[in-house]
Amino acid sequence: MTKSGEEQLVEAISPERFQPFLEECGGDVVVALRLYAWDAEAARALHSPLRDLEVSLRNRIHRQLTGKFGRGDWWNLRRAEPNRWAMDDIRDAEDKLRRRGNGTAPCDVVATLSFGFWVGLLSRGGHGNYDMKYWNPALRHCFKGVRRQELHDRLEVMRTLRNRIAHHERVSHRHLEEDFRTAIELTALVAPELAARHEKYSQVPAVLARKARVLSGEEEIVL
Repeated sequence: MTKSGEEQLVEAISPERFQPFLEECGGDVVVALRLYAWDAEAARALHSPLRDLEVSLRNRIHRQLTGKFGRGDWWNLRRAEPNRWAMDDIRDAEDKLRRRGNGTAPCDVVATLSFGFWVGLLSRGGHGNYDMKYWNPALRHCFKGVRRQELHDRLEVMRTLRNRIAHHERVSHRHLEEDFRTAIELTALVAPELAARHEKYSQVPAVLARKARVLSGEEEIVL
């Protein structure tokens, strides 16, 4: 690749966005461009287990709370209502569905709410007192043998990673093998069969193993 070609790529990426990759590669632009490509490859591979963790977690929590409170829109029960920030998220989700011309059935609201909403239900909840409202009477049965705070902390790590990927931010500086293992372990708590599929078929281990060979030029980048 010519120097001008490298400069055009960096300009397209933006020098500010590219700088961390350049620093990680000791100022070598060619290697940093390979790292930039590999970073995207790793993010794509990790999106799959994170997607299934998010979907299976929200569905498991929703089913458990629906069973506990006896209705799909459990959040509209005074005794089950989450804190005001979470209720704002629910009303925003309902408004978004209406603007799209869709219904606001509980299943639609559940699918519209963010990963952060569901992770938040496993926090203390501030004045919402989620320990007494959700965890002790219902949600602890989904996560037997797991402490709520530890579970919440690990899910927060996954939420951060998921958001970095969604916003096209760098992930190559993270301990991605540990991130992948955490995603599998958390999925196994709510959907063991789904976790087993990722254990068997995930691209993540092969992509992570490629990093050194991609940076050296031994293997081609994948876009």
